[in-house]
Amino acid sequence: MRRELPTRRYGKTGIRMPVLALGGAGVLQDLSRKREALEIIREAVESGVYYLDTAQQYRDSERIFGEAIEGMRERVFLSTKSAARDYDGAWRDLQNSLKRLRTDKIEQWIVHHVSYPYEIERLFASDGAIKAFQQAKEQKVVRYVGISGHNDPEVMKTAMERYPFDMVLFPLNPTEPHHPRAFTKEFLGYAQRKGVGLAVMKVMGVGRLVGEGRFTVSELVHYALSYPIHTAVILPNSIGELRELVQAVRTFQPLSREAMRALEERGKPLMAQVAGMYHQWP
Repeated sequence: MRRELPTRRYGKTGIRMPVLALGGAGVLQDLSRKREALEIIREAVESGVYYLDTAQQYRDSERIFGEAIEGMRERVFLSTKSAARDYDGAWRDLQNSLKRLRTDKIEQWIVHHVSYPYEIERLFASDGAIKAFQQAKEQKVVRYVGISGHNDPEVMKTAMERYPFDMVLFPLNPTEPHHPRAFTKEFLGYAQRKGVGLAVMKVMGVGRLVGEGRFTVSELVHYALSYPIHTAVILPNSIGELRELVQAVRTFQPLSREAMRALEERGKPLMAQVAGMYHQWP
């Protein structure tokens, strides 16, 4: 029987979401480590981490997730992404994703890593990808439509003004507030006011924030969950890492503002190699 994790109301969707989500990058996209990946996914679901976040671009991740959830499809909230900016490309991605995930519908489909103003114009053109996302929702192939980005919050805000997304996925860790385009500043409050589901990524700084002289897993998880977000996407590379993350959630108590600022001060020297890195990704 699945042991429940704490949940939070996922914005205007009204559903309850576990505060941890399992991301499909890292080991979970590597066919050479498929046995380990399957074990991680299945234990995550049994631990209450039933929000599964993958993407068409994550190598073999969708195939691995599709195999892992055989027999438990009704127990998971399945989300994938498309980086296509045109209508035809997005529809192809969705059909391929459904096939690899071994399902005929998914709970959530995300416009992947929107970074630059020119992408907005392409997405919302007459033959842009947004039309495919909307039609997929109207046809009930997907339940919710989201958007993700880790470069420029102003670009994300522009997209959110033009389409009523159900959720947003953005970066959050103790180095993020020091970046000149920090998502923790105006964007987080803006997204809250929109009432959308708030999912965060890069909580461990792509692994660069964990280790001696840096941060513990618990510190980083507790930092993220002390913000008014709904779920944190994590990327465990082993069963041991998954268990450590789940335990960090089970011991969570909201941090004081003073404690959060102390973590941010410790993160400041690491900003260039963490937030400065992913903000530059295309």
